[in-house]
Formats: sequence, C-alpha cells, structure tokens
Amino acid sequence: MKIEFGSGKLPTAGYTHIDINPDLKPDVVGDFRKMSFKDVEEIRAMHLLEHFGREESINVLSLWHSWLKDDGLLIVETPDFEEICLHFLKEGGYWADKSWMVRHAYGSQEAEWAFHRDGWYEEKFRKLLPSLGFEILIVKKKHSYV
Repeated sequence: MKIEFGSGKLPTAGYTHIDINPDLKPDVVGDFRKMSFKDVEEIRAMHLLEHFGREESINVLSLWHSWLKDDGLLIVETPDFEEICLHFLKEGGYWADKSWMVRHAYGSQEAEWAFHRDGWYEEKFRKLLPSLGFEILIVKKKHSYV
C-alpha cells in the first residue's frame, strides 16, 4: 500500500489519495489523523507537514512512522523556511518574487487548513526525524523546498 496524504490538485499515480477537501476528489475524504493503517510501503506528504503546529507535526510524523513497514519510505516536501529567508531580500536571480516567498512561508490562507503553522528546514529534519525513529536516506532541495 502506498498512500499520499493531502495530494491536492496534483495526485501522484500509484498512490491511494487521502485529502480533507472533497472538491479535489481524492480516493478517500477525511482527516488521516483519525484513520489507522499498518504495513504501509510508502507515505507521501507534499506540502502538508507545515500546516501543523510544532507539537502536532511531531505527532503526525510519529503516526506515519507507526504505519510504515520496517523498510517503509516516507517522502516529505515542505517549503524551506531557511531558503525563503535567505532569498527574501535578494533582488532578481531567484525563481520567485517576495510575495510568492511570503505565501510559501505563511500559506495561501484561502481556508482554515491553508495556513502554515510552522517552518521547516534541512537542519530541523536532520535532527527531528532520527529522534522519531526515521533514517534519512536523502535530502533534496528544489526551489525553496527541502
């Protein structure tokens, strides 16, 4: 079983898509925190983790860890808060303007679920994930994401 949480408008083929927004037509509509899974091969969460506060995100990561098989894979993408800060004052030469970087930092805010409640960056992932039982295989940056 491969699950993608919060797949939004761009669901990834080959995954069961779970989203809280029924308008996006996921395979399953609902809050994954109220669900239960086991022996999951892969969990994918693209631009979801930043929507939880600090304590809740630790609970979410722990929940995902408990659902994964021993050799299961977690793929997470978030805005990279450190890169946003580094590039905010630079003029030109970056892929996004200041308003887009602010949106990445604080969310689109079109609904209650669309606010970002915490910032993520490489060092934070490298410290937190192993403390929760994860082994980090790769950290890859693209644009302002980690």
